[in-house]
Amino acid sequence: MIITKTPFRISFVGGGTDHFNPHSQVPGRVICTTINKYMYVVVNKKYDDTVRLSYSLTENVNSVKQLDHLIIRKTLENFKINKGIEVLTIADIPSSGSGLGSSSTLTVGLTKALYEFQKKKINKKNLSIEASNIEINKCKKPIGMQDHYAAAYGGLNSILFKQNKTVSVNKVKISNSRLLNFKSHLIMFYSGINRKADKILGKIKKEKKENTHYEKLSILAKNFEHELTKGNLLNLGHILNENWMLKKNLHKSVSNINLDNIYDRAISAGAMGGKLLGAGGGGYFLFFVKPEKQKDVKKKLSKFQCIDFDFSNEGDRKSVV
Repeated sequence: MIITKTPFRISFVGGGTDHFNPHSQVPGRVICTTINKYMYVVVNKKYDDTVRLSYSLTENVNSVKQLDHLIIRKTLENFKINKGIEVLTIADIPSSGSGLGSSSTLTVGLTKALYEFQKKKINKKNLSIEASNIEINKCKKPIGMQDHYAAAYGGLNSILFKQNKTVSVNKVKISNSRLLNFKSHLIMFYSGINRKADKILGKIKKEKKENTHYEKLSILAKNFEHELTKGNLLNLGHILNENWMLKKNLHKSVSNINLDNIYDRAISAGAMGGKLLGAGGGGYFLFFVKPEKQKDVKKKLSKFQCIDFDFSNEGDRKSVV
């Protein structure tokens, strides 16, 4: 039995630039971190030749090609597995349609588990490449690549998506004291709204915003990293707010009146900036709030679940039982 433990991620700035754009004047850049909330994937050889999946639903079929779960089916097919296997997935928090990179976290965790299942090894770079290929090219999802790299590498990273179609993952250089101070300014709420990220991202892709729009997002990510490493925390809230305003302009489905109301209420209570995580449209809100103002923000958003979390330095891990 193989068990993988793969972290979810929070993307701060630059989301939407995590693809290769040869026409852009600047590389795509995303600042993100993994958190101490995880997706667990269990892979085990089945006692017969059937296939069993257990996630929010249960599937019992005779062959992999009969599975409804697209990502799991395509990942198993990628390993040329057609029968005699069972897969179980468990998440620490509501993850589907949450903006925490859940589908990519699953793809990374399952890919790593199947390598171990077949007694093969894979490094973080190739794990990121293979998982993103499965989800983007084989599942035909119009998503970016940041989530696969975030889940595989773990930690607080600046991820660059260069015009020559290479990706570099660089740890953000920050002292532990500054990192703790930064974390103390962050609070997260669950909006209670699930959405399909690929549908929103598909609409954004069809919108065909000018390259300059994405370049602004990438430059904001670079500025965010600079201010973070210098300890200029108060500037980070303003950058998050500017990033969110740019992100909303990508497509009308990124936000709506109800989501805007949540954001505005948080700002009125003392938040300096924030964003919906992931593609938008629902899921989790992240706000940057001075510690002395957080009680006011929580009171203003008391009808929404406040999620306790911490940063995590670990990427995908496995164990064998």
